[in-house]
Amino acid sequence: MSLERPSRPAAGGSRRAGSDRGLDRGRSPRDRVGALGREALGALVAVALAVVALRHVLASARVSLLWYDGDSVLLPLVVRSIRAGEPFEWAMSPALFFFPELPVYLLCSLVTATPQQALALNGVLVLLGVYALVRAVANELMPSARRSARIAVAVLAVGFLTLQVLTESSATATSLELASLLLTTTYYYGVVLALLATAALVLRAVRVGRASVAVLVTLGLVAACTTASNPLYVPWSGGPVVVTLLVVALLRRVPWRPALWLSGVVVLGAVVGSLVRIPLRPFVSLDPSSYVHPSRAASTLGFFASLTDDRAGSGEGDVGLFLMLVGVLLAVGGTVWAWRVRTARTVLVASLLPTVTIAAVSVGVVVAGSDTPRYLEPVVVAPLIALVAVCELTRTAVRRTRVHRPVRGVRVALALGTAVVLAAGVAVAPSTLRAVRTAAYTPASCLDRWADGRDVVGVGQFWTVRPLATYASTNVDLLQVRDTFQVYPWLVDLGAYRDADPTFVVVGSGDVWPTSVEDLLGRPASVTHCTGFDVWDYAGTSGAARLRSDVVGSADVVRRERGF
Repeated sequence: MSLERPSRPAAGGSRRAGSDRGLDRGRSPRDRVGALGREALGALVAVALAVVALRHVLASARVSLLWYDGDSVLLPLVVRSIRAGEPFEWAMSPALFFFPELPVYLLCSLVTATPQQALALNGVLVLLGVYALVRAVANELMPSARRSARIAVAVLAVGFLTLQVLTESSATATSLELASLLLTTTYYYGVVLALLATAALVLRAVRVGRASVAVLVTLGLVAACTTASNPLYVPWSGGPVVVTLLVVALLRRVPWRPALWLSGVVVLGAVVGSLVRIPLRPFVSLDPSSYVHPSRAASTLGFFASLTDDRAGSGEGDVGLFLMLVGVLLAVGGTVWAWRVRTARTVLVASLLPTVTIAAVSVGVVVAGSDTPRYLEPVVVAPLIALVAVCELTRTAVRRTRVHRPVRGVRVALALGTAVVLAAGVAVAPSTLRAVRTAAYTPASCLDRWADGRDVVGVGQFWTVRPLATYASTNVDLLQVRDTFQVYPWLVDLGAYRDADPTFVVVGSGDVWPTSVEDLLGRPASVTHCTGFDVWDYAGTSGAARLRSDVVGSADVVRRERGF
C-alpha cells in the first residue's frame, strides 16, 4: 500500500512539512496554546460566515425553502413521528437520509425547542462541517505552509461559498441557486460532506506516500455508509475519485499501487453500501434508475439554458453565475497550472478531481435527462478543493521568486478581512437569533384554533399539508393523500395511517383537484377559512367513512406491498 517512489516536493514544499501536527510534539506549551488559539479563531470566523449566510436566507424568500418546503420538513416529521411512538414505516425517496442527516438532526432537535430552531442549527453545523473538511484538505495540500496560512485558505473557501449563498434569494429549489441548499436538511448535504471527506482522505494517502490501513478503513466506511443512505455518492464522489486516480496513474504522476488501493476501496465501499440498501428496500419509494431518461437529453439542455437565463435576470443572479464560473475556472485553470509546473502530486490530484467531478456531474445530468437542478450541487462545492490547490500553487510560485518576503500587506489584509467578517457576524447575530427564536408558522396556528384542543386527524395534498403537519400542535395529525384520496407514499410514515380516523380535509389554495372534494366526499359539515387553505370538516358525515375507507385502506395495501 506504500508508494514506491515519492515524487519530488515543489519548491518551498515539504521539507518543513510533516505539518504542524508533527512539530507540535516538540513545541512548548506556549506554542501549543498559540496554535490552538489560531484554530479557534479560524473556527470562529467560520461560525460568523455561517451566521451571515443563515441570516440572508432568513431575511429572503429562501426561508420558505429552509423551514416550510414540503421536502425540507422531512426530518422534523420523522422526529415528530418518533416522539408520537408511531411505527417506523417510512416511505422515503431513493435518498434515505439515514446517514448523516437523521442523526445530526436528532441531536439538533434535542437541544432546541422548535423545528425552525433545529433546522437553523443544522444549517450552521453543515457549513462548519464544510470548513472542517476544507481545513483537512488544506493540511494535506499545504504541509509546508504556516498553520495560519492553512486556516486562512480554509476560511477563504467558506467565504467564497457564503458569497454564493448571499446571491440566492428565491423560494424555489428548481433554480440554479445551489449553494444555499447546503443549509437545508434534505437537499443532499450528506453527500456533499462525504465528497469533501473522500477528497481529504485520498489526498492524505497521496501526500504521506502510502495508503494506511486507517485511511483505507475510513474511506471505505464513508463510501459504504453514504452510498447506503444516498446513491448519489457514486456519481458525485466515488466515480470522479476513481477516474482521477486512474488518470494520474496513467500519466505516471502517482504510482499504480496506491491508486488501485484507493480506487478499489472506494468501489468496494460503494458496492457494500448498495448491498446494504437491499434490506432497506421497504423504505425506498423509487428505484434510482427511474430518474434516468436519456431520450430527454436535448430537452434537458434547453431546460438548463432557460434556468441560466432566469438566473441572469437580476444583478445578484449575474453575480451568482459569475461566482459559479470562477469556481469552474479555478478547477480547470488549477489543473493546467499544476500539470505545467510539475508541482507536488497532491496539488495535481486536488486540481484534477474537481474538474472531473464538475464534468461528470454536468454531463451526467444531461445524459440522464434530469430536470432537477440540485443534482448540480457539486459544481459549487468541488471547486472549494481547487481553490485550496490554487492557493498552494500561488504560494509556492511566490516563494520561488527573489522578491518573496513575509509580506506585511498580506497579513494586514487578512487581519482586516477577519475583523470585517467577525464584525458582520456579531452585527447580524442578534437579529438572526431573534428570527429563529420567534419563528412561527401562522397557518398552523389557524388550524390549531380550529381543532381547539381536540385530537383530530385530517388529510391533504403534499405541498399544503406537510408544513402544517410539522408545525401543528401534537393533537392535530395530518396524512398526505393524492387528489383521489389514496395514500401518497412519498417521504411519509405509513405507520401513521394504521387505524387512523381522518375526519377533515385541508384544501390548499394551490391544490389541484381534478374532481372537486365535494363531488368525492359530499357536502362538509362546515368549512373554516385560513390563510392559504380551508378546513373542510366531515366529522359525523358519510364523507368521513369514505375517508377512512380510501385513505386507510390504500395505506394498508401499500404497507403490505412494502413488507411492513
